[in-house]
Amino acid sequence: MTAATGHTSPFDGFRVEPKAPLGRHTRFRIGGPADYLAQPQSPEEMIDLLRVAQSAGIPITVLGGGTNVLISDEGVLGLVILVTGLKGADVSDSTGMLRARAGQSLASICGLAMDKGLTGLEWAAGIPGTLGGAVMMNAGSFGSDMAAIIHKIDVLDLKSLTVTPIAGKNLAFSYRCLDLEHAVVLGAHLNLTATDPDVVQKTHAANLKVKKDTQPVSQASAGCFFKNPSPEKPAGWLIEQAGLKGYTHKGARISERHANFIVNQGQATCRDILDLAHLVTTRVKNAFNITLEKEVKHIGS
Repeated sequence: MTAATGHTSPFDGFRVEPKAPLGRHTRFRIGGPADYLAQPQSPEEMIDLLRVAQSAGIPITVLGGGTNVLISDEGVLGLVILVTGLKGADVSDSTGMLRARAGQSLASICGLAMDKGLTGLEWAAGIPGTLGGAVMMNAGSFGSDMAAIIHKIDVLDLKSLTVTPIAGKNLAFSYRCLDLEHAVVLGAHLNLTATDPDVVQKTHAANLKVKKDTQPVSQASAGCFFKNPSPEKPAGWLIEQAGLKGYTHKGARISERHANFIVNQGQATCRDILDLAHLVTTRVKNAFNITLEKEVKHIGS
């Protein structure tokens, strides 16, 4: 295995891809290469990779399902680890607790909850990405979020490389954020409630229909681009009132279905997206004296 510099890779013996394009691992379909890309299949493999990276002084970036990120056109230095290899979900027969690994898709976890007649996760219908990403972003919709259902999470400390459980009551959740520095979510236990499976399925289906009717779910985007400043004046409404719904800049476009979605029309670059986002924040600031804050995370050079 050779590195981007042409020297022998410190990750010989691992399943690591050098100079790996990251656009194929994000919902935006945008992003330059990672120096090294790995998708460990177990926490133990992840720890081994991290130990090598630390010893070699290689920067580390961890990605989930790539649903809420915008990767730089220049790419990402060092080792990028995808948690999507950490899969698995089940429901404890003794406690009824739903347990899942960080790389399990949120959609499949919703499906498991429906099958088992567990309510509390229907709000996540139509939200793409992994459980780990949903926890880190405190994903939410329809008046609820991850913070409301977390019993505990298992985290890997990126400095000590030790795994620790943290109770939900001790987690610093806020709007679209979990304050968890220098750590990676490996899995979570969710507090759900047993009920009639038909009721869960009907609520999930109704929420999914709303998402499909009001959001560009089939297009390449990172979901809602900006945080909502307030329930009375959500970002999408502000952007639409500023006259930008449907506005196009090079390969990027503000969705005509929902103005808080910036979509890649096929050939958009990271710079196209950022330029359009800057226009949006400027117009909204001028019109309403409100400064929109990005919900999407910009990663890379």
